[in-house]
Amino acid sequence: MRVGFDITWMRPDNRSGGIYQYAFRLILALVEHTDVSVVTIVKPAGKGILEHLKGYRNFREVIIKPFSSFSDTVSSEKIDVIHTPMQYFLNFSYSVPMISTLHDLQHFYYPEFFKTHEIKFRNLFYKYSAEFGERVIVSFKHVREDTIKFYGIPGDKIDVCPIGFISPKPLDGSLFQVIKKKYSIPENYIIYTANTWRHKNHINLIRALKTVHEKYGLKIHLVCTGYKYPDYFPVLQSTVNNLNLNNFIKFTGYIQEDEALALLKNSTLAVIPTLYEAGSFPLMEAMAYEVPVICSNVTSLPDTIGDKRFIFDPNDIDSIAEKIATMLTDEKLKTINIKNSNVRIMLNNWQNTVPIFLESYKKAVEGFKKKGRTGYLKAKTKNFCYTGLRFAFYTRDYLSNLRA
Repeated sequence: MRVGFDITWMRPDNRSGGIYQYAFRLILALVEHTDVSVVTIVKPAGKGILEHLKGYRNFREVIIKPFSSFSDTVSSEKIDVIHTPMQYFLNFSYSVPMISTLHDLQHFYYPEFFKTHEIKFRNLFYKYSAEFGERVIVSFKHVREDTIKFYGIPGDKIDVCPIGFISPKPLDGSLFQVIKKKYSIPENYIIYTANTWRHKNHINLIRALKTVHEKYGLKIHLVCTGYKYPDYFPVLQSTVNNLNLNNFIKFTGYIQEDEALALLKNSTLAVIPTLYEAGSFPLMEAMAYEVPVICSNVTSLPDTIGDKRFIFDPNDIDSIAEKIATMLTDEKLKTINIKNSNVRIMLNNWQNTVPIFLESYKKAVEGFKKKGRTGYLKAKTKNFCYTGLRFAFYTRDYLSNLRA
């Protein structure tokens, strides 16, 4: 089987997003743990992103040439199935089955975190991409249930393919001292790795830190890595100022992966206070690098960490603070936390989860063959045309809003 990945959207400057990490790690896992031929389709701006995989016989990077179509590339590379590891299709092919990954339908739960045009975009493109594709991949059962409930996609078309834990790569021990000086990092600190989107809930973590200081007398610092979005970061900075925590909280902004991992590995505790999460790579990284970690009791996080002693209500500041204080002072619980992570990693590594993806690809290919190309076209053309028309109207309205 030749599996094609449409990653024409990937560039070196968008590495910090969760979808980027999902695509990057899934492709790596397929190349390392299977004999399947993996073909990544990129644009010139994304050339070399997966340079480290070019030594593998079953990996190939293809750059879409000027005046060449996506379908031409699929045909010339003899690809059997296309997986677009994001929530909607950027490119279409009628010659082979297509699969998208639907990561979350968060906007149904927190519409206040999205602008009106963003919700319209999601409900248009997420839904019709799910309908157009031969199959839909999700990482967790709750996303499958949401996809059935909100978009009416048949359950037997949706495959739950869990994300595997990474194997931690060796870190340069001397790097931390350089980073520590570069970003003025204190000796003991809590870490949270996330872009400053509202649902990442930095604000309640900041407030909980104030409680940890005042109620528990633990003057711990907080280091936050991730892109500082200008539409919301000022709110966080204002909260830090109002609580007089300027000397205890550091927002580094987006930093390179090796620096972020060094900060994680040398932290006292990792905290994941998000309000909604399709799948948390920062949580999984903390567990893989044997850093004590606690997280919210929402969506996929309890299933990932597995032990209720290490979760909290992200809307309850006292709950967050109490859990942080306990983890900072109870050495026995820290040890239990790390042992729990080791067990979870053994159960959910990529070697165990990659075959589930392969089964989804196989179903897509077999389903496509049964329908035949004529049947496939008949089933998809109406939806594709409708989506195209909706896209045209949406783009018109969207551009009008920007000019306004």
